[in-house]
Amino acid sequence: MRLPKYHKSSKTGEEGITILKRFVETELNWIFRPNHKEYDFGIDAYFDIITDYGNVTGKTIAVQVKTGASFFTEKNEFGWIYRGEMSHLNYYLNHDIPVIIVLVNESTSKIYWTHCDPNKTEKAGSSWKITMPFNQELKLKSKKELIQYVSPVKDYASQLDDFWKVNKAIRDAGIILFIVEREDIEENSYERLLLGVERLFVSPEITKESKEKVDILINGYNDDPRELIDIPEVRKWVKSIFKRGNGWAYFLTKGKHAQFLRVMQLCIMEYKQFIDKKGQKQLDIDLVSGIPFLEEMYTDLNKFTKKNNIPIEINKEVSKNLSDFLMGKVK
Repeated sequence: MRLPKYHKSSKTGEEGITILKRFVETELNWIFRPNHKEYDFGIDAYFDIITDYGNVTGKTIAVQVKTGASFFTEKNEFGWIYRGEMSHLNYYLNHDIPVIIVLVNESTSKIYWTHCDPNKTEKAGSSWKITMPFNQELKLKSKKELIQYVSPVKDYASQLDDFWKVNKAIRDAGIILFIVEREDIEENSYERLLLGVERLFVSPEITKESKEKVDILINGYNDDPRELIDIPEVRKWVKSIFKRGNGWAYFLTKGKHAQFLRVMQLCIMEYKQFIDKKGQKQLDIDLVSGIPFLEEMYTDLNKFTKKNNIPIEINKEVSKNLSDFLMGKVK
């Protein structure tokens, strides 16, 4: 009669898993998670690291387990030789968590291990091999060394506290003011400002709350008798930042006290200066020369709102505010 046969190798493999599980849970006080066989592509189990105070850390080590006398036959002067397939090596090394290889002697219940370190491997024909050191038995003292292969546990909640405070400040702010120093202007540096503006993209909520709140102050020219818009370095920098950033039409404030959008307008559009009847310096802006600038701002706004899933109603509102501001209709 033909019936399925239970192979001794299956029993041996299960015995190895049992021995390893018992050690991990009783000696290391970690969680041992066996991998389901239908998902076993070379990883048999995982160690979930627990602190000495019983805290689950989220840190995990993947484990390949081999059991039986056959894995202890080939050796050199340093240890036993473990051989594996190239596909498994690629699989191990592409893991984002450390992988260790474990040999279990089911007769003595001794467990040996080594980290799957590519620098310790050698090519062996069409496969690869690594040495399992004789003296690297898995014991309680191994715990400290195993932990070195995972990244440190961090208190992310505490670290995020400042981040959340900044988010709240952005939401609550009437104006989000970025200061650009004269040094940045003269060195044609944009990184600090653009990095700051990137902060407004961390979430859809922050982006929404930042609508028309941003203004930019150019600092360091108080002792210069020229107007900012008459300084060549400033004009060059402003024109460049307009081309480099995205979302300016959406983010920049357009109220009567807005500074940077006006500076940007005058650095790009043509204008004439004159003295009025009261002896005050005034500007006569050539609005026709600003049509390309206005079109670019609208194009920027359309791309930005589409990419960030901002409703068309918001787009229309910002478009009107932008037009009113650039045409001098904001009082």
